[in-house]
Amino acid sequence: MLGNVSPFLYMNTKIFPSTVLRRALLGLGTAAVIAVGALAATSGSAAEVLADGELHEVRVSRDATVADALAAAEIELAAADDVQPDLDTEVVRDLRVVVTRAITVDVVVDGDDPVTVTAPVASVDGVVRLAGLDGLRDEGAVATPAWQDLVQDGDVISIQRPVEVVLEVDGDELTVVTLAAQVEHLLQLHDVELGPDDLVTPAVWAPLRADQTITVQRVEYVEDTEEVVLEHDEVRQNTSSLNRGRTRVDQEGRDGLRRDIYEVTLVDGEETDRELVDSEVVTEPRDRVVLVGTRVPPPPPARTSTAGTSAGSSGGTSVWDRLAQCESSGNWQANTGNGYYGGLQFLPATWRSVGGSGLPHQASKAEQIHRAQILQQRSGWGQWPACSRRLGLR
Repeated sequence: MLGNVSPFLYMNTKIFPSTVLRRALLGLGTAAVIAVGALAATSGSAAEVLADGELHEVRVSRDATVADALAAAEIELAAADDVQPDLDTEVVRDLRVVVTRAITVDVVVDGDDPVTVTAPVASVDGVVRLAGLDGLRDEGAVATPAWQDLVQDGDVISIQRPVEVVLEVDGDELTVVTLAAQVEHLLQLHDVELGPDDLVTPAVWAPLRADQTITVQRVEYVEDTEEVVLEHDEVRQNTSSLNRGRTRVDQEGRDGLRRDIYEVTLVDGEETDRELVDSEVVTEPRDRVVLVGTRVPPPPPARTSTAGTSAGSSGGTSVWDRLAQCESSGNWQANTGNGYYGGLQFLPATWRSVGGSGLPHQASKAEQIHRAQILQQRSGWGQWPACSRRLGLR
């Protein structure tokens, strides 16, 4: 109850004089009109009280006040209800009293904590002015419900002020001033269509804040095919068809091919991830097969003289033919791929060390024997260790 003092406006635990309330709310809200008719001075006064949609007729004593009339009608006032004229006003002839019930409304600005207004008020504009936020309308803010709409007890008024944000999308950077409340609304206003996998930062449901940067990243998935070479191996197989120490390529090797298919994730055109989704061997690799001789050749004929140990022309030639027969089966153009060449199986480095040019198997038989004679005179028969021993040359 307000007693015999002026009524007050309550807002967020602050108290405002009733004169402010009267200016803001004159003629608005739910009103109760008390028509007080002056009766004879000797018999008191009769009053009609209209409150909360009901009409009450009461009699009050002489010199009674508005507060007495309300008490007689059993009308209770909340702390923020407004009564015109004041409760201590004396009931006189033709006096009219207006009572406006207070309501409680929350005002939320830019998604922040609400400001609660409790007052006898009827419109959005009236609530905002009483909350001390009337300057927002001049700043271009938008209210929901609209500024001129009526409000009821328990309503929430949302106010959005214009904010300046940066929008980054499709390679462009735009600075915009907007009244959009959420990121999603901003994108709609600028005709930004989102794909099902596009990334938006902050999220589309996030409220807009001043000086934010809104980033839209385009996400797409593409297929990429890679061809992978499958290198072949070398397999060495023993064979009795070749003398021990001899080799021959039985099958040339061939690399294979595998085709891998990836799902590639692109963000604004840049690859960020790839996942293998399929793999197919198009061509199997084929191993290189090398035959390695295991056959032991028959012993050479018995020596009749020691002339073969020299580099003489007749005896020397017979010795070199026998040695070539052991080393390469007498093939003076031998090139089996094992690194040794010619009838006497020279290494290229050794061939060059005794004055040979090119590769040994490319030289004539006479040239190969000549270079072998130089090597034998310099280093002995040990340059052909296995065959010289079999031939009894050392």
